[in-house]
Amino acid sequence: MIWHPQLADLLARFRHANAIAILDAPFPSYPDVETVELIVTRGLPTIPQLVDVILAEHEVSSVVMADEFRTHVDPDIQQSYLAHLGDLPVDWVAHTEFKRLVGECLGIVHTGDAVPYSNVILRWG
Repeated sequence: MIWHPQLADLLARFRHANAIAILDAPFPSYPDVETVELIVTRGLPTIPQLVDVILAEHEVSSVVMADEFRTHVDPDIQQSYLAHLGDLPVDWVAHTEFKRLVGECLGIVHTGDAVPYSNVILRWG
């Protein structure tokens, strides 16, 4: 159960054809997209920790990630992060396209994650 009121409210509206961006701390906010700030400190919570909580309670059909995650992040960290996605299909896009897609999301959730390009967009439907 998610106790953070703003995050719980955002996820309650996560329906078919919606997407939610789970982002690292330095990723910018967008003025027209609801933003939930979950940053406690550097590295807390991580994107995988939040993904685990969301996937346990919500239906997600696919994920979008930036290609740069595969080219700029240590392979062991990649494997660790991707393991949290289970069997969900991942659509790999250029980071510039990822940033554009974030602007179309129902909401943004900032984490304390510090791994570059580890951001994910969770899609339903």
